[in-house]
Amino acid sequence: MTRKVCDRFRRSLYLMFSLVLFVALGSCCPIFKNPIPPPPELKADQQILGTWVRTAKVGQYESESKEQLCIFPRGSGWIDVVYIYDIDREEPGDGINVLIFEGYSTSVNKQKFLCLRFRKKDFNWFQKAYSRSDKEIGGVPFAAGWIIVNYETSSKGDLVIKCFSIPKVEELIENGKLKGEVVKEDFFKVQPFDQVLVTSSSDELIEAISREGVGAFIWQDANDTFRDMYILVFSRIKP
Repeated sequence: MTRKVCDRFRRSLYLMFSLVLFVALGSCCPIFKNPIPPPPELKADQQILGTWVRTAKVGQYESESKEQLCIFPRGSGWIDVVYIYDIDREEPGDGINVLIFEGYSTSVNKQKFLCLRFRKKDFNWFQKAYSRSDKEIGGVPFAAGWIIVNYETSSKGDLVIKCFSIPKVEELIENGKLKGEVVKEDFFKVQPFDQVLVTSSSDELIEAISREGVGAFIWQDANDTFRDMYILVFSRIKP
């Protein structure tokens, strides 16, 4: 009886945590039901492996905090991504925040992309019949949504990550260039936000990127106050 109660509690905790992660991510990035497919011969991009850091401005007073991005290769060609933020934050906080993703790098018309989802392995305790397969797409609820970012390495050796923009993707959906849903959410009862779920198939997504260009998915206003949230420039930590 005690074990059943414990299992029920774990299941409730898992679902609640999954929902919080999904909503938190959905408030700043569009979520894709289907990612850009990996290349036939998948290999981790050696140029982005390692540890990267940047200083970000946060909060209404633009206080600074550090962020760290660690990218590890798998034998399958997939990657594990550990994103640590709010390091040494100037404003009082409750410590660092950590997100762990899994995914792969791919390309469309020579533009490079990362397709990432929350890592399944971290929820292994909940899965009774867990089978790790890097080729599996979809799966349990927290892993069903993907985020997609465009990236490049600059001439200075920096890693530049360009996040897909909610307003831009929302515009593509409204104009019929992507399939998807735009839902107004107020999960935390603080401020409503648009949660965007793109339901286009992988082939339709490739077609849209090829037709519209990657710029149609990315917010590129150099004068935007929040540009630092969309264009992330990391410098490599040398071993």
